[in-house]
Amino acid sequence: MNDRNTQQSEIDKISEWREWLRYAEMDYDCASYLNEMPLHPRPYEIICYHCQQTAEKAIKALIVSLGSQGGMPKVHNISFLINQIKDQLKDTKGIIIEESLYDAADFLTPYGIVPRYPSEMEFSDLETNEALNDAKTILEWVKAVLIV
Repeated sequence: MNDRNTQQSEIDKISEWREWLRYAEMDYDCASYLNEMPLHPRPYEIICYHCQQTAEKAIKALIVSLGSQGGMPKVHNISFLINQIKDQLKDTKGIIIEESLYDAADFLTPYGIVPRYPSEMEFSDLETNEALNDAKTILEWVKAVLIV
């Protein structure tokens, strides 16, 4: 590949991860907005869904930025996605992923599927606030790794 193609490929990669990150931020903004609105009943399921989407899209931004081989995994399990880049982060940036990040990922993952369909799952202010905190933790961590 010549220099011009390499440069264009790098520009495309930056543009793509920035777009993933922008979508992650929009999901977080939606979740936060819905959480602050005086709605009755409270849309816990939708807030938690947007929190899961925040984390998933943020991690996918990081996957794209690292140019991970094999393309974008079409999965919603956030811990699985983090594992796709764990070794690469350690080798290229010296970053070791804390267990607390996996805990946040594991807490959020079910909210990517369960709220899509009517279910028996109970939601509350406590879980919703934890989902918002975990989504923000993952989003901020990704932004720090990307140095945005």
